[in-house]
Amino acid sequence: MRILFIHQNFPAQFRNLAKYLVATGKHELLALKQPPSAEFDGVGVASYKFLRNPEPNTHPLLKEMETKVLRGEAVADAVRRLKTKGYTPDVIVAHPSWGEVLFIKDVWPKIKLICYFEYYYSAVGQDFDFDPEFRESTFTGLARLRLKNTTMQQALEIADAGWAPTNWQKKTFPKWAHSKIDVIHEGIDTDYFRPNAQASFNIANKHINLTRQHEVITYAARALEPVRGFHVFMRALPDLLARRPNAHVVIMGHEKASYGPEPGGNSSWLEKMLSEVGADLDPERVHVVGFLAKEQYRAVMQVSKAHVYLTYPFILSWSLLEAMACGAPIVASNTAPIKEFIKDGKTGFLFDFFNTTELVEAVIKQLDAKQNRIDETTWAARDLIANDFAQTVCVEGLLKLIESESNH
Repeated sequence: MRILFIHQNFPAQFRNLAKYLVATGKHELLALKQPPSAEFDGVGVASYKFLRNPEPNTHPLLKEMETKVLRGEAVADAVRRLKTKGYTPDVIVAHPSWGEVLFIKDVWPKIKLICYFEYYYSAVGQDFDFDPEFRESTFTGLARLRLKNTTMQQALEIADAGWAPTNWQKKTFPKWAHSKIDVIHEGIDTDYFRPNAQASFNIANKHINLTRQHEVITYAARALEPVRGFHVFMRALPDLLARRPNAHVVIMGHEKASYGPEPGGNSSWLEKMLSEVGADLDPERVHVVGFLAKEQYRAVMQVSKAHVYLTYPFILSWSLLEAMACGAPIVASNTAPIKEFIKDGKTGFLFDFFNTTELVEAVIKQLDAKQNRIDETTWAARDLIANDFAQTVCVEGLLKLIESESNH
């Protein structure tokens, strides 16, 4: 089967699927992405380029949409050239958020299109209106949010099938679209992300080597920003450190924001929060280590005695599931996407997102728990991931979806 991946940043969310398809040796795989082209063993990579730059005087509300149209136009141009060279896929697998499939059916109207439906924005009940500290309920903000869904609505219409990684993310989409969306996670490599009692994490510049013998509290996000509750976590630290004099805190993530703007007057949310609470944080016990290499990141999760995860009602991070697979005890905010995985007292402990006192109490409750209780919750969490979200299980589900659509 000829499979064409379309994703501006391939492999991204398609990495596990692509690796699995390469391993089978049964398929001809091609990825279309924005430059620069990256090597991916077993997958041919082609790039597309915008045919022109965005106009400087475009209406402010149309700037993001114009970029999506330009991207869709560039993809259509690239696939037309592929078509003239004799290439036609059996199925297209794409992430539609950035406009890449806007015009794909005008080139290949009968080719099966399967889309990754990651998230559908709403002004109510999701990330947009969740945090009163950063709420943008202006007309412009609401209008911009509405336009974000335009390409996704069009993709829902033209796609032959699709999937979302969690039940909650599927539920963000209109009910009329649910029949077109299966729930299939990208999957976690549970052979790699697994408990290791001998794990250690070395902080060379401080001459500190953390192991399972230490009281290690961890926090991880792609970026240190409000959507992942970084501000709430940082405000809880002075009290937490005062009450746990032997605890070490390891904070992992990029300093630059991913899902929103930087704070006014500061270069990053880390800088802002350190200006707010930094004077009360002991640098010998609070370790901001940046975005770690995979092996180091795993080691931190394996030595964790309490992994704190917060998120707005938004796309769920892989890091929560990876922490669960590593046997890190989970202390998490009681927001919608998390409650699909963390059942309070069974696979972790939950606290109110905005309540730093609850956060501190939940972490201390976890740190003081008896070992048999810790084992009970961490193994229940690990079993959930290993049984239902292991990479092989999820990828086989995706492959089944692709093959069933290509045979229709």
